[in-house]
Amino acid sequence: MSNQYITAADHLPDEERTETTLQITDAETKRIFEARVRIANDPDELTDPRPLTVVAGPHESVSEQRYVELIDEIDAAGINEDLLRRLAADQESTSNIVNTRSDDLNVILRYLVESGQYDSTAEALREMAFQYLAANRPALLDAYETVRTEFEDDPLRRARSENEP
Repeated sequence: MSNQYITAADHLPDEERTETTLQITDAETKRIFEARVRIANDPDELTDPRPLTVVAGPHESVSEQRYVELIDEIDAAGINEDLLRRLAADQESTSNIVNTRSDDLNVILRYLVESGQYDSTAEALREMAFQYLAANRPALLDAYETVRTEFEDDPLRRARSENEP
């Protein structure tokens, strides 16, 4: 990852140090990506400042120097893999119960169970949720599959986390 980034002036937020999503280019690799960032004129206003060249004008020939702090990167499909990875890690030590707190949904799910279409409300909800996600958010499922595989394939990380106080 480069230490120098480039963005267009029209992508900048109105206020400095505001957390925002910004399209930036890695100056070294020329890779364009989106990331959650904070921007400032003074590097001392950020925790991990990196130079950011802000270009403007019809030929992007005018530039000014600012600083950017990358919070996390968002992939081309809009999936924040850092957030997904953190949630997967958190899930290993938390309850997996999902509560919708919806009377309407509860009645519909119970109907599906009592009419013999599903064995439990949990099964019905899981199947419908995954079908919906497969049809409407396949990139999210693909990203999660990658993250989940990382966690399953890392016995060292798992062993270390099990022995942490």
